[in-house]
Amino acid sequence: MAFASAADLVRLLLRQSDRHPIRAIGATELGSYDPTIVRSFRNLGILIEREDLRDDGLNIFHLVGDALVTVDAETGECERHEDTLDVRTFDIDIAALCRAIREQSELVGPGPTLMSSRVWRLGRHDRHGRSAEICLVRRLREDTAQEIVDHLRGAIDGEVPIALIGLGSSNMPTAVTRQLEVLRIAVARAEDLLGDCPDRPFALDLDRIRVPTAPQSKTSRLQIDRIGRRALFDGVELDVEPRDFDSLVLLAEEAVAAGGWVPREGLSATLQASTRRVGNPEQADRCINRLRDSFRKDTRLKGVPRNGFIERKSKVGARLDLDSSEISFIA
Repeated sequence: MAFASAADLVRLLLRQSDRHPIRAIGATELGSYDPTIVRSFRNLGILIEREDLRDDGLNIFHLVGDALVTVDAETGECERHEDTLDVRTFDIDIAALCRAIREQSELVGPGPTLMSSRVWRLGRHDRHGRSAEICLVRRLREDTAQEIVDHLRGAIDGEVPIALIGLGSSNMPTAVTRQLEVLRIAVARAEDLLGDCPDRPFALDLDRIRVPTAPQSKTSRLQIDRIGRRALFDGVELDVEPRDFDSLVLLAEEAVAAGGWVPREGLSATLQASTRRVGNPEQADRCINRLRDSFRKDTRLKGVPRNGFIERKSKVGARLDLDSSEISFIA
């Protein structure tokens, strides 16, 4: 029998914790996982079996090993049932789950800490000069976003970027997501960040999160209005096609954060998200050409280089050829 992976079990526990406040799971739902994996989760304190079986008034229930024994309250007659999966229940200890995620995701700083009934602060993610506070969030929805932000910004410095990792699907409108970006808060889903490494089933690939960058000087040459979806260069509004705007934002964020290259795959995924069509590297290349032309073909701009301020390296990706001090984001 082929068992589901440990990371799949983590996903299941996160979804269950998001759906129901009791945070429990029946043993039948664990049947598709290797018993050794389930046992390891129990040893970590993530799954805690409920010991108290409620009698139904006619029978007294006992668990003996993996069997269920029922005793008739009047006659004392015993009956043994080998399959107890339908009556066994495990509580999910979210604190233990947070500790495992923090450790395998190599987070540092304060955490894990319960900040509200919905939010756990896991710790700080530091990579390549970028830093963000990582928070695991239950029931992240449009109607709960403001309450969650108020809790976080009351406890975490407003200048520090925050990544909200939802236990389940958030499905928040794009406008709300952009408003959160203005507050330097990114949103992601835990299921999308979990890998399938057998040795690190709790690890989140946090490098996939686009951490909001700090606002720069409004006198910068390139100013990007993420909410209004406009880009201005030397005071001139660029003619950027709607499908290409998010790719320009991605290039600008990378230039401000690290000055590195944005992979073709990242540009392709961003273009696919913008157009809701399947993307590929060739389409990403065409997107870069259109962005270059938005600089090169605007007669109001002077001194635009041949590459249109965007370098491209074959089989690698592209980067914005501007210093971080020349780029700003308009709230």
